Amino acid sequence: MIVPDLNDQILQTFDTCALHLKRMEFAKSKAVTFIPLNRDNYYTMDEETIGFLDQYIFRFSKLQDIMGSRLFPETLENLAESVTDQPFIDILNRLEKLGILDSAFTWIQLRKIRNDISHEYPASLIERIEGINLLFDKLEELKQIVEKCRSILKKNR
Repeated sequence: MIVPDLNDQILQTFDTCALHLKRMEFAKSKAVTFIPLNRDNYYTMDEETIGFLDQYIFRFSKLQDIMGSRLFPETLENLAESVTDQPFIDILNRLEKLGILDSAFTWIQLRKIRNDISHEYPASLIERIEGINLLFDKLEELKQIVEKCRSILKKNR
């Protein structure tokens, strides 16, 4: 059963996730000729393309933040599951059990990669390039996670 007073809140969360996903799609479409990145094409990107990569990374970060801080707890709360004082890993494990996440570990790894590539250290260029490529590959997976949250809530109304 869905908790009535959370409906508006989670609908706003879904709208915010959709906005970030839309902006990510746009940025990806503008940088697609350089994806997958490699050392050679990384240095030949123009400033506009770099801006789209930055936009994608920024929106990815914002999306992952809102999913972790709002979407996941609100989904579980709407399923009448308490998340108060639960460690985040327990929330991830529960989402994995519900089939929303394929793997709690993968979510944590994505977070680490995202944090690593948000810092531009010349010594870690190859890792940054690999991380950006991975984040671009994960767009569809993030869409599916958001949709699985929406679907499980509709199913349990």
